[in-house]
Amino acid sequence: MKAVIIYETEEDIHFLKAGKDYLKEQGVHYEEHVLSVHRDLTELIGFLDKLEKSGEKAVILAVASLSAALPGVVAANSVLPCIGVPVPAGPLNGLDALLAISQAPGEVPVTSVGLHSQAPLNACMFAHRILKLIEN
Repeated sequence: MKAVIIYETEEDIHFLKAGKDYLKEQGVHYEEHVLSVHRDLTELIGFLDKLEKSGEKAVILAVASLSAALPGVVAANSVLPCIGVPVPAGPLNGLDALLAISQAPGEVPVTSVGLHSQAPLNACMFAHRILKLIEN
């Protein structure tokens, strides 16, 4: 079991620091990937397909900054739980990412954490709680 963190761009990796610290403290295995919806959708979908076919239980954290589409695309192409993590970036300071996640169309089950400094921690704590349910 693991948390899988997907970033659209390397610039967002630092944003989840508090959350990753929490996962480490709790002994939760996680892995990080930079997979772009816009630059290589085929690679992202291939990664999600391989992850599902592995049979390993996982929760995906999709970090959305200027690519607000990432969480929705992940949720639309995977049966694994997906938590969208909006990053306060760009001209709307992340509001576009938050709205894109919370307004995903029907049959695209994705959730979101808030748009504030503790959101990365909340996202990782939520992923941990889901993983604890799966292991029992």
